[in-house]
Amino acid sequence: MALVGDLRDVKIEDILRFIKRLSKSGKLVINGKEHKGEIYFAKGMIIGVKKESQEVSKDNLKEVVFMLLKQNEGNFSLEPTEVPEKKIDFIDPDDIVMEL
Repeated sequence: MALVGDLRDVKIEDILRFIKRLSKSGKLVINGKEHKGEIYFAKGMIIGVKKESQEVSKDNLKEVVFMLLKQNEGNFSLEPTEVPEKKIDFIDPDDIVMEL
């Protein structure tokens, strides 16, 4: 079952903390007024991002995460999805929350 909500009603920081604390894996789909994208998680850590259905390079990952998360209008859904088995780089959601 997906977790869904409105960006006006739920603080994005709370969503990130929820995902990390429960070590969730899946994708956070953000349909904001200005930007649309997906943030992928494995065991509570950010492992990848798509903006407007395009993969984001490792160099721009954090910048695009901020762009998606700083929106105040739109909706979101946290959906279960398969995550890669291989070792990948990740971003700690707590680092993002500290910078928001």
